[in-house]
Amino acid sequence: MGLLMATPVDLSGLMWAAGLLSIPIFLAIPMKIAWQYWIGAGHEETEYRGMVRQIIDSGRQLSPFRDTLDDLARGLRIKPGRQRLIEADLLHPLTLSHFLILPALIIFPLAVIVALPVILIGLPFLILVEFILIKNKVLMRSLRLIETWLHWQVIHIPKPHRGSVLTKTGIGEFSQHVVHFAQVPQGTFLGLFAWLIVHWTLKIDSFWVELSIAAGLYIILLGILSVLNTAFESDLVFVDPSKGRLVPVDQWLESILKPIVGIGLLFLIVRNLLDEARGGNPTLFATTVLSLLYGAAIVGIAYRWGYSLWRGNSVRTNFESQIIEGLAPLSYDLTRNKGRIDFRVRMTMQERIETISELPNNQMSFEALQNLPKSHTSDVIPLNPIE
Repeated sequence: MGLLMATPVDLSGLMWAAGLLSIPIFLAIPMKIAWQYWIGAGHEETEYRGMVRQIIDSGRQLSPFRDTLDDLARGLRIKPGRQRLIEADLLHPLTLSHFLILPALIIFPLAVIVALPVILIGLPFLILVEFILIKNKVLMRSLRLIETWLHWQVIHIPKPHRGSVLTKTGIGEFSQHVVHFAQVPQGTFLGLFAWLIVHWTLKIDSFWVELSIAAGLYIILLGILSVLNTAFESDLVFVDPSKGRLVPVDQWLESILKPIVGIGLLFLIVRNLLDEARGGNPTLFATTVLSLLYGAAIVGIAYRWGYSLWRGNSVRTNFESQIIEGLAPLSYDLTRNKGRIDFRVRMTMQERIETISELPNNQMSFEALQNLPKSHTSDVIPLNPIE
């Protein structure tokens, strides 16, 4: 340890490496700003966005307001594709972490060929994980154990996009790409985390052996995460009566992963970077980190798109049936109206799913939409220069 501390630090290489690692951040900020302008910053788009946000912030689903929203979009001369894109951006917002890995989409067609072996090897493992967690009802029994151990209760609260037009659009539409891309960063950073763990703990001389072990670990973690994320799209919520908390099951899983992966990534990158600066090549290490970040993003995108289209609906349906049979949760509405929070049971989860699967006949009027509570964070509609 004394010899390690006495080794001089290559400050020049360290600065170059830090500069390389900061490139995705400097690219992500302007891309996020450009995305907000491209998605619609004009008067018409902002007005429509504000109306949709009112529905979301009130805790209601978009489907009862579908006819009214369509009429509003036509009146504002917003094309259906742009309308669905605005709704996708509000229902599945892209954060800074999404734009960190966005450059991977530029090289996706070429790079997916390189990542194809990892994808093909991972598919059988995905089926195995699905067989264990879903077919054998291990995931449903796990939620039942959590209910018993933590004295929580599983209920059902449908999210705003349930029954919306986004679920009925073609797979090639850009709004659908936004929906699927919203889940990609979680698996991407998990892939980089897997390599850093292997690189730090095993210290293998051969990079390709190290990469193969990390790829195997990544396949295992990504397979489990993909099945869990797909199953947890069922809008299940943990209720903790003792602390007065409502925790969506998918966010509960994310709250466990984020600190581990986020803090672990920061620690491992800094630790390995300092080690390289004392006796290695920090610039090469930074380049490797960026390459693996985008490589993991490509694998994550392929997994998300492929598995969601191939098995997503089947996994979600089977898991919902198991939850209904094993836990029989009730479906609640959590709405806000003029400062008053209303939390009440509406029906069983099975009845709610059957209701959502069909477009409601009783469409809400424009007056009902206008009377919804306005959010303090709603978009400021710019003045119309024509008026």
